[in-house]
Amino acid sequence: MLHEKIPGCDLKEPPTPGVPVAPSASAAPSASYIERNKRKRGSKSEEVIDIVVESMRDMKGAYQEHTAVLVDMVSCFKHEKEGAERRMKLMALLRDVPGLSGDDRMKAGLSILRDNSVIDMVFQLQPGELLPFLKKLL
Repeated sequence: MLHEKIPGCDLKEPPTPGVPVAPSASAAPSASYIERNKRKRGSKSEEVIDIVVESMRDMKGAYQEHTAVLVDMVSCFKHEKEGAERRMKLMALLRDVPGLSGDDRMKAGLSILRDNSVIDMVFQLQPGELLPFLKKLL
């Protein structure tokens, strides 16, 4: 029989047809055999998986930190853009005020730009109110 030809096999009865027989099926596996199979089965792959998972967590944390910094930078650029647009709008408004010299326009512009609340007031004034307000400001 086939099981008799396998070295180390000490089966007494014939194996079931179609079912493969392990070389040491009847004997209890030794401790070294179990230890070798444990190492083969998963300890290395589990270590690798743990390392990969930990690396992914570290990368996620780094990406989140960098994303937060980028969001802050974009917010600063947006704020600066809005401020520049406001300054340009103010200077265009001052350019259109009749009876205001170039020097007065620059002095008024610099004075107004120091305080955001004054800029808001200037934008709320009617065209007829703007020249007297600017004269008082100078």
